[in-house]
Amino acid sequence: MTNPGDSDEWWKQYGGQGVSPESGAAQQQQPQPHPSAPQYPQQPVPPLTPPPQPQAYPSYPPSQPNPYAQPNPYAQQQGYAYPPQYQPYGGYPQQPLGTNGLAIGALISSLVGVFTCGIGAIVGIILGVIALGQVKRSGQEGRGLALAGIWIGVGAIVLGLLYFVVVIVAATNS
Repeated sequence: MTNPGDSDEWWKQYGGQGVSPESGAAQQQQPQPHPSAPQYPQQPVPPLTPPPQPQAYPSYPPSQPNPYAQPNPYAQQQGYAYPPQYQPYGGYPQQPLGTNGLAIGALISSLVGVFTCGIGAIVGIILGVIALGQVKRSGQEGRGLALAGIWIGVGAIVLGLLYFVVVIVAATNS
C-alpha cells in the first residue's frame, strides 16, 4: 500500500491540489481553454515591488522647540503626584448631610393639621421654624420642606378659623 501523497492516482483524483513539489508529484498543469472561447494575448506580469520614486521634497533639519512659546499651564509635570486630600476632624471622612428630620416632621404634621382642626398645624409651624434654624446652621437639606410645613400649617389654621366663624354665624342666624 502506498501513501496518499505519493500516489499518482490520488494526485489525478484531486487535481494536484495540496501536493507539494517536495513529495515528488508532478507540477499542476493549466486547464485547456474551451476551443470556442476567444484567445487573448497574455500580458506580462508587472513586478511586485514598485520602482523607486525620486524624493519630491527636500529634507529639512529637525525642528527646534520655539523659545518664545508659552508653557502649558495644564500639562502635568513628570514625577509629581496629587497632594493628599485634607481630612477634617481627626482624619475621618465627612458624612454626607441628609434632609433635616424636623423639616420632614413639620410638613407631615401640617398636613395632618388640615384634618384635625389646626392642632397638628400648630405643631407643624413650630417644627418648621426650628428646622429652618437647623438647616441654616448645619447646611443640611430640607429648607423647602420646612417652609412648606410652615405655610401649610398657617393655611390650615386660617381655614380652621374660617370654618368656626362660618359655623358660629350660621348658628346665630337660624
